[in-house]
Amino acid sequence: MRKPRLYPGVFALALLLPLLLLACGGSDEPADGPSSERATVEPADLPNSERPTDEPETLASPARTVSGPGSGAAPTATGARATAPPAASGSTETDREALVALYSAAAGPNWNSNDNWLADAPIGEWSGVTTNDDGRVTKLDLVSNQLSGEIPRELGSLSSLTDLLLFGNQLRGEIPRELGSLASLRWMNLGGNQLSGEIPPELGKLANLEWLGLAENLLSGEIPPELGKLASLEYLDLDGNQLSGEIPPELSELASLTWMDLDGNQLSGEIPPELGRLADLTWMDLDGNYLSGEIPRELGKLASLRLMNLGGNQLSGEIPRELGKLADLEGLDLGGNQLSGEIPRELGKLADLTDLILDGNLLSGCVPSIMLSRLNMDYSNLGDLRFCP
Repeated sequence: MRKPRLYPGVFALALLLPLLLLACGGSDEPADGPSSERATVEPADLPNSERPTDEPETLASPARTVSGPGSGAAPTATGARATAPPAASGSTETDREALVALYSAAAGPNWNSNDNWLADAPIGEWSGVTTNDDGRVTKLDLVSNQLSGEIPRELGSLSSLTDLLLFGNQLRGEIPRELGSLASLRWMNLGGNQLSGEIPPELGKLANLEWLGLAENLLSGEIPPELGKLASLEYLDLDGNQLSGEIPPELSELASLTWMDLDGNQLSGEIPPELGRLADLTWMDLDGNYLSGEIPRELGKLASLRLMNLGGNQLSGEIPRELGKLADLEGLDLGGNQLSGEIPRELGKLADLTDLILDGNLLSGCVPSIMLSRLNMDYSNLGDLRFCP
């Protein structure tokens, strides 16, 4: 896998906006997300990454444009939910029992903040717990709170829960399959822990889920094709695990998806051409895997795409000229593969492209001269290629 490269960031504002909204009380979206190795914008511009990285290389990669939810940002949730949440079962008493189980299983006495936990106070007054007018738990926010131990299966009984935010702790063990029963859940962020085992296919039952963050854990096995049933999903971050096998073509059914980050795993096989159906996708990061075969020309149909990172794989063949149709593309990283042939002149049509990584391939010919004035050469790497006369 290639070392991360420092990149100044075309999405800095998008990263900071959710933090500002949270500070002003103007958003109920979770501000913390899974840790990521991509601390991509200059430290003066963004918070420090939650995950230590190798010493960055001098040249840039579009994959490093923004650390995304790893630094607290979230894509704006704009899609309509596919399914109205069902009427919640359970009671405030069963919710209390589930919270007590979490406190016991995750070393509650050692938490940074555990005010009122296990006290007689209403559970809505327990630190990190939000309840609705009926006293049911709707939000559990224990981000970076020194949780350790395992996630108890009892959390699956929090039937009114919409936000489960356990990012940045020391949780270990498997993800309980019972979490697939949280029918009202919109945000699940378990990133930045030490969770292991496979991703439960039961998570594919979360019809209202918009955000799934499992990055920077020790998860293994294949990506469950059942995740393709998450009709409301807008954000998928599985970065930095040990996932293997092929990318399920069923992910192409995620019609609301805007962000896909599968970077830094052990995925193999070809890139499914069906991913070209993801019309709303703005971010595709498949860097640092073992993907092979040709780049599907169908990816040229991703009309909303702003970043495509396919670097650090084993891709071969020529660069599809169809990529020249990605009018909104700002970053393209194809470095560190086995690509051959000449640079398609159609890439010269990408008026917004500022960061281009082509080094570490077997490419020939020259780069369209019209790109000379557009590319930021401090953060692009063309290898031995030169601009056309």
